Amino acid sequence: MNSEQLLEIIRAMKLEILELLHDANLANDREARRALQIIDSMYSRIDAAVEEVIPAESVKAYFSGIDEASKALNSAGLYPISGLAASISSSGQIASAFATRVHMEAIAEITDNTMLDLKAAIRTARRNTHGNIENALSAVKNELQRGIIQGKPRRVITQRVAESFAKEGMTSFITVDGRKLPLDFYSEVTVRTNLKTANVQGSNNRYLENNVGLVEIFERGDGCAECAKYNGIVVSLTGEHEGFPTTDEAPLPPRHANCRGSTRPFVIEYKSDKEIEDAKSRWRNFNPSKDIRTPSQRKAYEEQQRLNRINNYEKKRYADIKGLLGDDAPKTLGAFRRMKRQNTDRFQELQSEYRSIAQQAGRSS
Repeated sequence: MNSEQLLEIIRAMKLEILELLHDANLANDREARRALQIIDSMYSRIDAAVEEVIPAESVKAYFSGIDEASKALNSAGLYPISGLAASISSSGQIASAFATRVHMEAIAEITDNTMLDLKAAIRTARRNTHGNIENALSAVKNELQRGIIQGKPRRVITQRVAESFAKEGMTSFITVDGRKLPLDFYSEVTVRTNLKTANVQGSNNRYLENNVGLVEIFERGDGCAECAKYNGIVVSLTGEHEGFPTTDEAPLPPRHANCRGSTRPFVIEYKSDKEIEDAKSRWRNFNPSKDIRTPSQRKAYEEQQRLNRINNYEKKRYADIKGLLGDDAPKTLGAFRRMKRQNTDRFQELQSEYRSIAQQAGRSS
């Protein structure tokens, strides 16, 4: 299993729990406890998968950065120490020449940070899932007993519990401004950011062991404004190069979960006086508030963001509908997307049914 497969399992887990809630008779205390036990086992499997995947993926990302740096050094005119041989085999065996203290400590730190973040998020999501389901069960049973809610107990309980879970049952992190981040989103941010960090750090440590302390930030043109403004900035990894910014002044990639930035060696011994002065001038004239992208680059980025918003909305909307309608909802997210984008009659019926049931339960959609 790799990191993307792990993230896909986490993304699918919410729908699996919704299926379980709809299949179980939550009006029966024994079945409700059994459902919670199964959910708990799901979280345990995810936790075990993190232990299996993250260390190996961190090593792979870090040494991939080393190999990319070796090629970049060679292209820049240097033959790197330890040559151009791969630093890690396809089976994950690290070549002895690269199993140095610097590399091993860097990998250990990144792996530990990623594992701690993910495991804390899983613990929080597990706790919130239990609390959310138990609180919803207690509340709806109380309302049924008091006659506030009419209808078949099992159906009413299932709808209320599943809907409550779909909304925020897998919350794994709450931001300082009160945003509740679900486990799938938080995991994706954590894993992708840390693996990219491993990759870039591997490159930078490879440059340093070859006595190259300056790197040029490379960003793709269709990225965000924040990343684009640092494209081409030459940074000192050691802070010992006059006229060039430190990594504190010009932060290196990644700057967000899907950042595609990287670094390339700036071998000052092979640069002309003009190239060196141009690099310094670029930093002197750096404007952190200016968007340097072309209109076409901004348009391409905004279009991709628009598609991402649609994709994320569809995931959330499907979970909401699945939570309330259960087996009456489309079987898969893909089926839901197709009927939504085609605006089929069945989709219109689905929306109407969802609103009707939500209103009957005393809430608006």
